Amino acid sequence: MANGASGQPGRKELRQLRLRFESTNGSGNDTRYLWRGPVEGIEDKREVQPAEEQIGHFGGGDRTYVSALLAELAIPETEATFEQLPSIFMAGGMGTSGGGNRAGSAQGASGSSVVFTLPIPDTGGPITYSYTMEAGDDAYAERMTYGICKEIKLSFAGAEAMKVEATFMGRFGTSTNAQGTFVNAGTPPSVEVILASAGSFWLSPVGSGFGTGAVTAGNILAGELTFTPKWKEKYPIDSGNIFFHTAVYTGCDVEGELTLEHQISGTYGAAGSAGQVEKWRAQQPQLLQMTWRGGVIAEGTTYTNKELTIQLPIKHYVAEPLDDMDDNDIRVFQFQSKWNENTPVAGRGTVIIARLGTSEFDGAN
Repeated sequence: MANGASGQPGRKELRQLRLRFESTNGSGNDTRYLWRGPVEGIEDKREVQPAEEQIGHFGGGDRTYVSALLAELAIPETEATFEQLPSIFMAGGMGTSGGGNRAGSAQGASGSSVVFTLPIPDTGGPITYSYTMEAGDDAYAERMTYGICKEIKLSFAGAEAMKVEATFMGRFGTSTNAQGTFVNAGTPPSVEVILASAGSFWLSPVGSGFGTGAVTAGNILAGELTFTPKWKEKYPIDSGNIFFHTAVYTGCDVEGELTLEHQISGTYGAAGSAGQVEKWRAQQPQLLQMTWRGGVIAEGTTYTNKELTIQLPIKHYVAEPLDDMDDNDIRVFQFQSKWNENTPVAGRGTVIIARLGTSEFDGAN
């Protein structure tokens, strides 16, 4: 696709972001699939250093040099979809075991459903799934390779779509070519929005397994979940380049919050002797499972609907004081997710996504 004629200003509504899996980290890929959502540009974060010198002028001269290359690309908040989430989580260091890989696990007739089982790394480092990303408008486009995700945030509230935002890092930002044109014509994948109100929740005692204690409907009004994968870019002195050679995964922070009606509802309500406030006071760990289902996958087997399931061992670390939502009292609980010694099989938790067909962003298809 050619960009606009010379001298024409770029237009916001003509922005595009294209991403595609790299078979070798940083090798590049001729991207063609479009991200369905708002687009921001690549931020060039190269380090420009002043050369220190005394040459008979106050302040010295203006001699500078570039010591390291780096880039970032932010994906602004947009509606989360079953089709686009797998690539974000894999770029965040998930999907190394339990059947999770960049192509997913095909099920059903002719692979009609594909399931991504994406565990949060626990006792070993992950495979690095990186993407080539092109972003720009009708005037000019830029490119970033070795794109990996360093933050993923999901938010969900009643009567709304689930929202996702993310931040990627990469080796460097540069024009796609001398003309700044996109490499190939972009193809928008077919997607389905995840509706927050279609969710189901389970809060189980540790040791009982995920999905064994269904939360009584009407208790949870909203929530947020943030994954912060920790990548450390490595700049060796024997690679012949000033961009990072590899990015090493060193862990992942997982934290979130749930907004509950201020009511007594057994172990699942905010109030009462067995409620979540008392569980916070006792620092009692729990197993949280959140599931959202979408459209039917007619030829599916294990999964006959599109699905997003997130399983996490959690412990509340803040119980906010009484507040209200539209004059109705609520309590907000902030939690962290870490390994729990009484439920070792849970590890750090797992993200499971079932969708129709293979991911468009997988470079193998």
